[in-house]
Amino acid sequence: MRQPSAKLDPSALVGRRVVVRYRLHDGDFGATDVLGMLESWSGGLLRVVPDRGGDRVDVAESDVVAIKAIPARTVTRRDIRDLEAAAVHGWRALETAWLGGWLLRASGGFTGRANSCMPLDDPGLPVTDAVAQVERWYRERELVPAFQVPEPLGVTLSPVLDARGWPPLEDRTLVMTAPVDDARAAARAELPPVRVDDRPDDAWLAGYHYRGGELPAHAIDVLVNASTVGFASVDDDGVRVAIARGAVTDAPSGRRWLGIAAVEVAPSARRRGLGSHIVSGLAAWAAGLGAQEAYLQVTEPNTAAQMTYRRLGFVEHHAYHYRRLR
Repeated sequence: MRQPSAKLDPSALVGRRVVVRYRLHDGDFGATDVLGMLESWSGGLLRVVPDRGGDRVDVAESDVVAIKAIPARTVTRRDIRDLEAAAVHGWRALETAWLGGWLLRASGGFTGRANSCMPLDDPGLPVTDAVAQVERWYRERELVPAFQVPEPLGVTLSPVLDARGWPPLEDRTLVMTAPVDDARAAARAELPPVRVDDRPDDAWLAGYHYRGGELPAHAIDVLVNASTVGFASVDDDGVRVAIARGAVTDAPSGRRWLGIAAVEVAPSARRRGLGSHIVSGLAAWAAGLGAQEAYLQVTEPNTAAQMTYRRLGFVEHHAYHYRRLR
């Protein structure tokens, strides 16, 4: 570990995964370590978001014995493919077709995930020919040809899309994961309970904000299109103050995942911990169904949401982006 020094630039470590060893009660009780993301370091105070979730750990700079930046957890291409294979069943399209290891999905334009090609594996033919087939498949359905590209699985795809004139990537999104047991530990006893239903009611749908605008008539068909799906709600004095959607699916490896999406808190009810609370409720529901791990997707610019999820134990697993042919 690197010893603290007046020459150490905190900006070199803030935002990175670190391990900090620090003294307890001026050293009277020895020292301990905290492993996690260094959220801030200013005014003589370090604030760490632990990998395992829970509250932030504040450490006085004077108590720091040593600090070291450490690599993010190693995630293999197989890990990414395995998780994305589970995720495609958690947000399942109304129409699907396989082109080798590529999954084509169409749902009348409702959501990017349900209307894009997921390149999980080799398409079984030259990539240029496969892309041409994808373009035709979506044009036949009067949809914009699109790929949801997990990084780095699309390393051979991107140059082909570039050569065919596809616009640059957009909507880069982080996929974050956490043990279900860690996520469920954030329940707040002082908040109203989380209820999980098989279908969304009118209040749930009213709280769901679709980036495309008004929900189309077939939106519910997409939202409920998973083998095990739950719609979480929190009501306060008869008013819906938070919603979320969960889907429990199995990966090819046999790991059972909870996919968390559509986390929304009413503007009038924010800053009460309802976002963490409803995620915890979904995790408790999924644990009863045998789920061991949870994943969610959050856009790269949404750092506030990322920080909330890190406090629940979520860490970055991989990222994906979209390519759309206009």
